[in-house]
Amino acid sequence: MTSRSRLPLAVLAACLTASPLLAQESDGQDHPELPRYPGSVIDGYRAPLLDNIVMPTGPIATEDGTINRQLLEGRVTHIDYRVKPATAPLQIERYYTDQLRKAGYKVAYSCIGPACGNAMGALILNSGKVAPTGLADGLFNDRIRVVIARRDRNWVLLHIAEGPDRSQIFETVVENASPA
Repeated sequence: MTSRSRLPLAVLAACLTASPLLAQESDGQDHPELPRYPGSVIDGYRAPLLDNIVMPTGPIATEDGTINRQLLEGRVTHIDYRVKPATAPLQIERYYTDQLRKAGYKVAYSCIGPACGNAMGALILNSGKVAPTGLADGLFNDRIRVVIARRDRNWVLLHIAEGPDRSQIFETVVENASPA
């Protein structure tokens, strides 16, 4: 092979290794009980570790309040997924509620858009009390759905948002949770 014929291969290899999509996918994995939404890719991942988080249990009016939230401690996994093109949050929510039902979870709380409260997105995505700071790629608008599900001592939080060019699914799983 001549150096001239190797050049296109080198350029292709450089493009593939620099691809954000491939780099992100190698940095995480789906939670074993919750298969990802078809066509979604991992944007952010934090492997399971002992931690505590604030779990919303109702509408969130203020990021720093104490109403409608429970502090949990357990083995926590965080995954942020991107779906392109944008997909309706209802469609994504139905996929996940079906997966949760099959895994034995029951929905403990869910909300749509403004019914989630003014600060739901800020609490989940920006406060560091749920998603680790900088992990989730938040979309802030009224095209959101939040689902909190529970099975025994295991909890799942889903924040689903639709933007103009993509949808984002932030998922937190807390295993063997206890009040912190």
